[in-house]
Amino acid sequence: MKFKLVNSRSTLALLSFCVCCIASISWAQEATQSHEYSADGETNIETINGLRVITLRDNVFVRQGDIELTGDIAVLEYNQSNQLQQVKLTGTPANFEQLASADTDIVTGDSETINYYAGTEGIVEFIGNAHFNQPGTTLSCDQIRHTIETGATSGQACSGSLSSQSN
Repeated sequence: MKFKLVNSRSTLALLSFCVCCIASISWAQEATQSHEYSADGETNIETINGLRVITLRDNVFVRQGDIELTGDIAVLEYNQSNQLQQVKLTGTPANFEQLASADTDIVTGDSETINYYAGTEGIVEFIGNAHFNQPGTTLSCDQIRHTIETGATSGQACSGSLSSQSN
């Protein structure tokens, strides 16, 4: 068996292309990942302006990947391809949890209303008596906006604390 020596630049370019393709596939799977929901009360499914809308009542639970939401009422919106676009959750309080993985610690938050946008970056908004905890940061604000992909967090009318993080 003979092997032909291949130009290292072309090999590197091919390898880079393959890595990008795998990353794109992984991102696409994450964006369209399956999810589950449950409720103890009434469930309504309807179509509004081309969006499929599911309303869940009483002790609701929604999970998409490593994101879990719980509260009293949840409204889930899907696009025409049945991909989850947004969850609006209300509760006393409504709760958010991003489960820990090998390279991240657990992130939690709660507020009167939570808007979870399941798009490419994954954004969660906490509105009304909002609390947010991630490693090294604790916030209490009127409103908090957290970008899941980057970890960027901002708030309005806040108090909080920062602590050292272990690397």
